[in-house]
Amino acid sequence: MDPACSVCQASIDYHESIRDEKQNILLQALKVVSGTDSRNHAFNLLDMLCHSESPLQIPLCKDCATRACSDMRKQLSELESECIKYDEALRDLIAKRNIAAYDADSMKRKLQQLCIEEQELQDELTQLEEQERKINNDVRELSKTANEFNEEGDALYKKLRCNHRKLIECSEDAASLNTQAKYINESLSTLTSINVLDMTFFIWVQDNYGTINGLRLGRLPHEVVEWNEINAAFGQVCLLVQILADRIGVVFTDYELDPRGNNSFVRRLSGTKPTEYPLSGQGGWKPFGQIQLDHAIVGLVNCFCQIETKLKELHKNNKDLLMYRMDGDRIIENESPYRIKMQFNSEERWTKAMKLFLLNLKRAIGLVPAITGKAGD
Repeated sequence: MDPACSVCQASIDYHESIRDEKQNILLQALKVVSGTDSRNHAFNLLDMLCHSESPLQIPLCKDCATRACSDMRKQLSELESECIKYDEALRDLIAKRNIAAYDADSMKRKLQQLCIEEQELQDELTQLEEQERKINNDVRELSKTANEFNEEGDALYKKLRCNHRKLIECSEDAASLNTQAKYINESLSTLTSINVLDMTFFIWVQDNYGTINGLRLGRLPHEVVEWNEINAAFGQVCLLVQILADRIGVVFTDYELDPRGNNSFVRRLSGTKPTEYPLSGQGGWKPFGQIQLDHAIVGLVNCFCQIETKLKELHKNNKDLLMYRMDGDRIIENESPYRIKMQFNSEERWTKAMKLFLLNLKRAIGLVPAITGKAGD
């Protein structure tokens, strides 16, 4: 504030209505105004005068009055411009109102139509909300059902995996059983193709001797075979003939075999009392032979001939079953008979007869399993 404006401040005359209440407020405001820049003095004073709630009698200096008038003219000019714009806007509104006459009935009808549309939309909204509630309830129910299905599906999947594991185990067991069955069938086929009797009583030819399980049955002048070996061979033959008879169901007549190794016997059943002949020899070769042993050999061959008769009944299509024909106490090879007795016989021919007899036994061994196998033995 200019120094001259101190007069304005000192000359303020308060109105009686505010002399007591607002005297202090105005004095404080004037102090603030006096402390500001002189350029803002007029504006601040004008602002204070315009916003005063009570009339004031304030003499102004020339500078303050000039500035206050200038600001008031500026504000007046702005207000006049704004008033002109409002005038133009009012004329435009009146012109538009004159062009489009206001129809109250039409507006009422339109308002009613809008109310009806509003009610319809409100009803539709209510229906949609009700549908939404139903849909939400359905969704909750479906979610609950889906959860139950998921739980059931999980349980079924676990059960499926368990069953699949059991199936794999069963498949593995089945494969193992099939392998075992295949092995058993192959073993059975191998075993059925094996002639147990042929393996148990192995008959072969060794030089001029016939052998059974490696025991020579016979003796030659240039090679003396001990009687222990011959007797053991007779024991093996006796046991073999008895087994063959049992396999094909032959019950001997006239004779009975008693296999006891190298002390076997042949019993003759004809007559009032059975006669027992030892199937073993001892000592050297005698021209008149060993009568007891000869009777035992004849009885043994007789029993084998009964087996031959049974084999011919079983093999009707095959007339010549054995390799060499037997006739009583003789075995015939190429129409040459060889006696099985030692009496009045040479060592060579008796040994040859024993060899032919063993070969016939080997042939009978090959025929018996084929028959008994059909019977389920």
